[in-house]
Amino acid sequence: MMTELDFIIINGEQIRRPPNFSPAREDIYKGEYTTCTGKLIADRVGWKYSDMTLEWAALPQHMVDVLIGMNGVSTIVFDDLDGEIVEEEIVRTSAVALRHRFTHGGVTLWKDVKVKIKFIESHTEG
Repeated sequence: MMTELDFIIINGEQIRRPPNFSPAREDIYKGEYTTCTGKLIADRVGWKYSDMTLEWAALPQHMVDVLIGMNGVSTIVFDDLDGEIVEEEIVRTSAVALRHRFTHGGVTLWKDVKVKIKFIESHTEG
């Protein structure tokens, strides 16, 4: 039995959560420079989710269609590591890679589905 936590939502459509889906946060720095002694100096101005590759062993055609339809800015909704439901803006940065198409139980499926995404929102601490 699948639950809400087994899915992510892209542009309002549920897609199976990729098995290795674990969004990480990265710091955003401004005014970064290296001193003459090699020391790196920068001001931390916020954070964003790190860019990532979404990968599935297999997905049905209607879920692949959602990935292919990601043009320009899209939204993704997922539960963060701290359990919060998060909605972020993303852009697709690669073509949707598809390995083989097959039919199982009357459903068209694609094997080895992969797509790269970039999170474009930045956040600051309260």
